[in-house]
Amino acid sequence: MQAPFEMTEGLTRLRRIIEEFPSESSHWNEAQNRFQFIDRLLTECLGWEKPHIQVEHAEQDGGKADYIFGLPVKAVLEAKRQAKSFGNLPSGKPTVVRKLSPLLQASNCLSEAASQVLQYCVLRGAPIAIVCNGPQLVAFQALTPGLSPLEGECYCFNGFDDYTDHFPLLWSILSPEGITENRAYQDLARHRNPRIPSKASEFIPEPNKYRFRNSFQENLRELSSLLLTEIEDNPNTKSSFYKECYVQLEANNRHLLLSKRIIINRYRRIGEDGVSPSAMDALSGIEQNNDLNFDDSDLQSISGSRPVVILGDVGVGKTSFFENLYEKLEHSEKVNTYFIHLNLGLKANLDDNIKEFVLSEVPKVLREEYGVDIDSADFANAVHYKEMSRFDQSVKGQLKNIDPKAYEKEKIKYLDHLLSHRSNHLQASISHLTKGRGKRIILVIDNADQRSMTVQQEAFLIAQELAATRNPLVFVALRPSTFYSSKTKGALSAYQNKIFTISPPPADKVVLERLTFAVRVAEGKVAPASLDNIRLQLDSVVFFLRATLRSIRKNEEIRRFLSNISGGNTRSVIELITAFVGSPNVDSKKIVDIEDKTGNYVVPLHEFTKHALLGDYAYFNAQSSLVACNIFDVSMADSREHFLISVLISYLSSNMGIRDSDGYLSGLAILSELRRYGYLEDQIFSALRRAASKKLIETPYAHYRELDVPDNESPIDYHYRATSVGIYHVRYWTGEFAFLDATSIDTPIFDEEIRNKVSDLAASYNIGDRFQRSTTFKSYLLKAWHQSNIGAEYYDFPGLLELQKQSFIQVSDFIEKKFTKKNNHP
Repeated sequence: MQAPFEMTEGLTRLRRIIEEFPSESSHWNEAQNRFQFIDRLLTECLGWEKPHIQVEHAEQDGGKADYIFGLPVKAVLEAKRQAKSFGNLPSGKPTVVRKLSPLLQASNCLSEAASQVLQYCVLRGAPIAIVCNGPQLVAFQALTPGLSPLEGECYCFNGFDDYTDHFPLLWSILSPEGITENRAYQDLARHRNPRIPSKASEFIPEPNKYRFRNSFQENLRELSSLLLTEIEDNPNTKSSFYKECYVQLEANNRHLLLSKRIIINRYRRIGEDGVSPSAMDALSGIEQNNDLNFDDSDLQSISGSRPVVILGDVGVGKTSFFENLYEKLEHSEKVNTYFIHLNLGLKANLDDNIKEFVLSEVPKVLREEYGVDIDSADFANAVHYKEMSRFDQSVKGQLKNIDPKAYEKEKIKYLDHLLSHRSNHLQASISHLTKGRGKRIILVIDNADQRSMTVQQEAFLIAQELAATRNPLVFVALRPSTFYSSKTKGALSAYQNKIFTISPPPADKVVLERLTFAVRVAEGKVAPASLDNIRLQLDSVVFFLRATLRSIRKNEEIRRFLSNISGGNTRSVIELITAFVGSPNVDSKKIVDIEDKTGNYVVPLHEFTKHALLGDYAYFNAQSSLVACNIFDVSMADSREHFLISVLISYLSSNMGIRDSDGYLSGLAILSELRRYGYLEDQIFSALRRAASKKLIETPYAHYRELDVPDNESPIDYHYRATSVGIYHVRYWTGEFAFLDATSIDTPIFDEEIRNKVSDLAASYNIGDRFQRSTTFKSYLLKAWHQSNIGAEYYDFPGLLELQKQSFIQVSDFIEKKFTKKNNHP
């Protein structure tokens, strides 16, 4: 909502109304007062348009609210006649912000009016309450976390002079923009509590300090990167890698904290007319005529003149899918197949014109990988045989019998002209290869969604042009969010697409397969020649990888962690494990030494968790982790907000609320639910934005995470559901030692004594100090929870702490054992 005129115009109109005010106004009744002044103040001076105001609205208790603003309701105003004086209110100098309680005690009329309007606000969930008798106006917060509304502050305008003298403030808090944005709360919060308390990290000299790896850890990191991430691109191991490591989707992954229905239908909304696109995981092969065949009998084989659009979330494995598609072909099929994989995420970054890149890269791949030079004279003559035959019939072709040398020059010039039209020449070359030489061409335009929207549009149009000849089988890989944007307002809107999806495989199984393969390669059991050039000692990384592999196989908690914290991003979980090997926050030398001696070491879960939280940093911060979010952080000076994101995720993952078939809840329903527990609109909006950007919750098209949302666009316009990342944060990380230890320094603590204790220990790496710090923080959160009075039946914070108390017991036992050993040492 926005006023149709500027503040200065509103002030001019107010002054005009006051100048025209009749002397008998003090004798007007309530209705006359409303008609003559309050209505005009709201519409002519503050910019409210009548469709956004409801009057005389009947309430459940039988009363009637005089004015209701906005939908959902933003504010309620109770009008009184001027004779109902609010007493001798203080003037607005030097400030119009006053304590409400003394004013209520001094005036029964004001006290009755405030109580009356407060009832309407509670029934409507309106955060702002206003009472006005004409020349006197009092506005206050109806919803103030942890505080009775009648004990807080208010805005007090006493007389028409106050209206004009402080009109900028009146406009700021009561104009449509002011009430919609709840500026009143923000301003009053500054008076009540000037700022959010400092985080303990502010007392650390270098809160964003890196922990540098020693030479041993650096060697492990380099080798792990080679064995776990670069190995799939090594031509000596690629075929073996995809044969042994490629993992198909298992929708019933028992470690994933999401229902099977949500996993299967994760892309249903992407389809046109609400039809769910088919899963590409069912693809069993490609016929010689480029028809795609599927294991699922419900899916028909497809072919045609359009590119196949493959949709999958970021990191889900689209690139691996295409590589595996080629690698799984029989040897005889591979011989007759030219696989051209254009990865726009790795290449073409410096190319302004993506079409020029494709027109140069496809011939390059054909030349370097398949020995086909489409620009050679022999090939070009074969491709343009018909055109060259027509040249002989042309005027210049008559030179053949008159001047053979001139004829050859003109022929060369004409052939060069044909080659200069790169798009036509490439199309003709592909046609010659498929029809003349019997080759199959699979062309993949991959990772276009990592580029700008303009590049994505152009990539699709190129794919459309190449596929139109029906010669190559063309795939275009996109994220669902990219497809949604382009289908809504971009190049894809003009086409009916063949859409298929790729869903994430179980993360724990992907890691197990990769680790197994990496160990085999490091031991020389797979393509030993591929590691001949490595001078580093492989024994250490083999020991570390074996211990990691054994730990994941034996520990179901680690498998649950990997399956859920990656949120379906296969690339993310591989990077997490790769960085874990040689992490500066993990005692890798100890792990290698124990594994070398015993051959049976099991890495505990907290080692994986610590690395996931800290990465290469010494302390937890917003950049230290690619997977973790501090769910206890706040946007306002309100300790109850420590639990807002957890309550939000728990509500979305519960069975409460009216959901659509894919498990999404409307933003409006979420707003209504969270308001029940006293949270303000601004807090809820902030929580929705932050949780969605950190992938704790999601919209159907990844708004806030992949699709930017303008600041002036309300989060309640979207639908949301919880992700496995968010559910894991709440159910498993909430009360876990490593998580509370990490977030204790990153959370504003409203209890000064506890804040000082945590701050004093913030910089320490000592396990005893960390235990004391996290235990103190845990006690603070428990106290804040009991004070918050949040009665959500689907969220039990003390119960979650109890479920994870074993992690604190293990640390306590370790400290005691260490202390005993130290005292007993001679």
